[in-house]
Amino acid sequence: ALMRWQRPDGRTISPMVFIQAAEEEGLIVSLTKHLFSLIEENVRAWQVTAPFHLGVNIAAPHLTDRSFTADVLRLWVSLDPAFRLVLEITERSLVEDTETASAKLNELRQKGCQVAVDDFGTGYCSLSLLQSLPVDYLKIDKIFIDSLTSAGADTPVLDTIVALSRRLNLTTIAEGVTAAHQVDWLIKNHVAYIQGYYYGRPMPADEFYMWYKGQIR
Repeated sequence: ALMRWQRPDGRTISPMVFIQAAEEEGLIVSLTKHLFSLIEENVRAWQVTAPFHLGVNIAAPHLTDRSFTADVLRLWVSLDPAFRLVLEITERSLVEDTETASAKLNELRQKGCQVAVDDFGTGYCSLSLLQSLPVDYLKIDKIFIDSLTSAGADTPVLDTIVALSRRLNLTTIAEGVTAAHQVDWLIKNHVAYIQGYYYGRPMPADEFYMWYKGQIR
């Protein structure tokens, strides 16, 4: 679930701009709560096939906020049982207060939510920390997918990340996939989930639902 800002005159404000501004001005928690409300409204009438993964990005200040668990559970109970809510946490968020993060994420996982480490390989997460945290998915950052420049490309770092994820019993998700040879490599190397422009670009919720219904016929 991605947030976009389109002005009345048709111009758009980049998420890189308004999300960073929200973080700097102490508004990111309010913005995320607004996103949750939009999601509830958008998907209320959707009929989806289980498990339908719904990923939401969680900012570090929200993870440590006292309202975090209640905010997520409010969204979770509003969803049809076919939905699988995945909380996408950056490595930086997990490192800042590991004990608090682990306790909250464990509680939410016990309720049925799942957790993904987002943009893996670009942050600060140590391997020992990753092994001890309550995580279900490892999202491989686009920078490593881009190393798949051809079908026979040598990708030692990507190979290592996929192998590490398997050893830790984590499900891998490849981000930013744009080409058929990348898809072929990822399938061959047993990467479970693939996302990116190869399948579809970000689109408004109603357009996405129509696209989704067309895919499952």
